[in-house]
Amino acid sequence: MFFKPFTGLLALGALISASVLPPTNEQAILSNPSSHSHHEHQENAFTRPTWFESALLARRMLALSSSGVISTVFPDPIPPNSRTPASVAGLPIGLREYIADCDRALPDKLSFGDNGDPTILALRIATTFRNIGAGSNVTLELDWWEHLEEAVPVYPGLPRSPAALPRVTLFGYLDPLPSLSHHDAVWLPGASRSPHASFWARLIVTQAYWIGGFGDVQQIGWMDVTEWKGIRQWSSSVGDGRGWEDVRLPGEKQR
Repeated sequence: MFFKPFTGLLALGALISASVLPPTNEQAILSNPSSHSHHEHQENAFTRPTWFESALLARRMLALSSSGVISTVFPDPIPPNSRTPASVAGLPIGLREYIADCDRALPDKLSFGDNGDPTILALRIATTFRNIGAGSNVTLELDWWEHLEEAVPVYPGLPRSPAALPRVTLFGYLDPLPSLSHHDAVWLPGASRSPHASFWARLIVTQAYWIGGFGDVQQIGWMDVTEWKGIRQWSSSVGDGRGWEDVRLPGEKQR
């Protein structure tokens, strides 16, 4: 029962209404400028990114993220002898957990080919994983809101807005990973000094809901999961062949 497939919680967040003000170049053009001429950059300055470009951005955000908010639902009824208040039975809770986009670093027999299924550090005692163990659905939310100060305002003359920055919610189910190695670092599976038992798990992504920012200059909606899973770091088997290294998120410096 612990690792049965989950269909996921409803994605959180409201859609942003359109604005008549034009976007700035940095927010509108998110693909690698080295692959475009100055003329093309100017010509496409007010063009909403395609869905494939949005998928590249989402995969890049996953690659750069070390944590995310995992949402689960408390069991109903709450199990006997639990310290959890009975009044929260059936209610959702979102808690930040450690994650990593490290499938490409796993042994060949375990890797899914770097297809965007994040690895999660799961503590058995933690509320998130106790709820999953009781049969809860699960989603993982990632966002770029901490980079507000680095990003330029979407509309000239108006203040920066966190709502203009991208976020994605991943739906799926947990797949346990076998013990990969033993570590001495506290919290890691197999650590001799860890105060709590833990294990590695992989979130098998079944759906992805994207909010790129304000709806007049960014895509909002459900992503093509085939595109999500076909994107790689340097190239892709889908779209125009670019990888997530060919795009930059708002405020991120070119390398």
